Amino acid sequence: MKKQIILSFIVAAGLASCEKDLEMYSEPTCRLNFYYDIDETGDYKPEMGRSAYSFVYGDPDRTQDTIWVEVESMGFVSDKDRAISLEQADSAGVENAVAGKHYVAFNDPQMAQYYVMPAGKARTKLPIVMLRDASLKEKTVVLKYRIKPNENFINGYSQYIERSLTFSDQLSEPSKWTYQYPYGDKWTVSFADYFGDYGLVKHQFLINETGDKWDDEYIDKLMTGDSSYLEYMMRKMARRLREVNAERAAQGLEPLTEADGTPVEIYDPYA
Repeated sequence: MKKQIILSFIVAAGLASCEKDLEMYSEPTCRLNFYYDIDETGDYKPEMGRSAYSFVYGDPDRTQDTIWVEVESMGFVSDKDRAISLEQADSAGVENAVAGKHYVAFNDPQMAQYYVMPAGKARTKLPIVMLRDASLKEKTVVLKYRIKPNENFINGYSQYIERSLTFSDQLSEPSKWTYQYPYGDKWTVSFADYFGDYGLVKHQFLINETGDKWDDEYIDKLMTGDSSYLEYMMRKMARRLREVNAERAAQGLEPLTEADGTPVEIYDPYA
């Protein structure tokens, strides 16, 4: 018993000595990342940094809309508000959004009051304001944006400092259509595995048949909800598609196809 007490004392003393030898965290530099609520796998997926929006779902008189993105700092918090900076990054092979035309510029004076890390906080949300320009009726634009180093923050981890937003005033592919959701311990599954490749005609068909938007929020609800209901919806829409095509055939019309002639298909394992 005496030996145990002595040994415990030695270990405790050693730990105390180690604690004294450790230097206090004193790095004054603060880093900034976009915040992601990583799932239980702990894995970051590139699609987490992509989002999509369409004005077509909202009020027809709406001239602008806002999405909010969350950022998180690394380092000490401050007792003062700290300005945050964003900047646009060109994306190759797509129609890039134009500041002042498709979105409110990040350096617009009216945005300064919102691009702030509040005193005492390490996390906050920033607005991305989209403008409903007439050109969005005919095309989809991509706003690729990233954290811009300033006097308060430098960039954090490379995969967490950039995001992209695809938007239009017409139907467009939701970002969650091909998003890979965890399925069991080793597998992932996407909405496309159930409903097939995206197409505008297919998207409109799903909306018409259910009255739902089939946007990111709706898809996310389906994919994270009851799997039996998800399979039920897949079979129901596949059956309804066959019925619509039969009705079209009776009228002398071709089956539903996309603009490029690709048939609209929804897999039904029980058909």
